[in-house]
Amino acid sequence: MTDKLTIDSLRAAIKTSASPDHTEENRRFELMARRFEMAVIRLVEQIQKVVDQVPELETALEDEVETFTAPGFPGRSLDIRDHRMRITRGEDFLLFDPTAKALLSAMGQVEIAASKPISFMVENILYLIPGGGGARWGYRSIDDLGGPLRPFGQQDLLKLLHTVFAAR
Repeated sequence: MTDKLTIDSLRAAIKTSASPDHTEENRRFELMARRFEMAVIRLVEQIQKVVDQVPELETALEDEVETFTAPGFPGRSLDIRDHRMRITRGEDFLLFDPTAKALLSAMGQVEIAASKPISFMVENILYLIPGGGGARWGYRSIDDLGGPLRPFGQQDLLKLLHTVFAAR
C-alpha cells in the first residue's frame, strides 16, 4: 500500500465492509431471492401454457410484492415480485400462492388451495429445491411419505387439474 493509512480511512473501510449492501453474504441472499422469483415466473408460465389449452378453465393472475426471507440470513429481507394464480371453473378453484419464505431445506414454496381434496399430495405445497441442474419444484407424495420430494411436472399438474375440475 502506498497510501498513508489514517483513522478516517480505517473507519470508512469498516463501515463499507460492515454494510449489508456490500457483503458477499448479501449478494448470495439476493441471488437466492431472485432465483425464487424467477422459478415462480417459470412455474406460472408452465401452468398457464397447459391451462390455456382447456377453454373450460379460466385463469386470473394477481401481481404481488412479497418480502423474501430465509433462516440462513437472519435479519435480511428483500421485496420480490411474484404472481398468485387462480384457476376456476364454476364453483371449483385451484390457487397457486407463492410464499416468499425460504425454509432450511427449500428456497421457497408455493401453497396450493383447492375446492376439492388433493389426495396424492401429503401437503398442498410445492417446494423449490436447489439441485445440481438448477432449482426444481417438488412435493411430498402420499405414495412415499418418508421419501424424497417428488418432482412436480406436467403429469402432476394434469393430475391436479383432473382432481379438482374433472373428478366426480
